[in-house]
Amino acid sequence: MIEKILRALSGAASDRTGSNTRTVYHWRCSCGAHSRGGWLIAFDAEYAAQRHQWYKGVGHQLPEVYSTEEEVP
Repeated sequence: MIEKILRALSGAASDRTGSNTRTVYHWRCSCGAHSRGGWLIAFDAEYAAQRHQWYKGVGHQLPEVYSTEEEVP
């Protein structure tokens, strides 16, 4: 019984160590502009995309926000 528990715990620990990634959000625009960094919160990337649109002026399209999985250093 104890051996089963220990095996289950070691399996759960190995699953956690294999997950060294995090979701990072970026934006890119049809005009060729893109984010130079990433954000851990989607709202922050959306706000940066809106700021790009506001800076470019009336009629400029809203950039696309997308996510990537990046390794944690």
